Amino acid sequence: LERRSWWDERQERDWRKSSRKMVLEAFEQAEREPKPPPRLLFSDVYREMPPRLRRQREELERHLESYGEHYPLQQFQK
Repeated sequence: LERRSWWDERQERDWRKSSRKMVLEAFEQAEREPKPPPRLLFSDVYREMPPRLRRQREELERHLESYGEHYPLQQFQK
């Protein structure tokens, strides 16, 4: 590309700078979005939830009831 004068060091530097800025802005925007509720971890794979997943979901619910203050639950959708 450089031999054909289609690209040079300045363009590379500018491209890297603008790409990095776009990625960081996308991360910032995504981090502001509410996270999906934890229950979706269990509900979007199987048509009928297997017993082992049902138990895991119940364990998570009990855990969050007991220790929810240790997690940033306000960042999740209801």
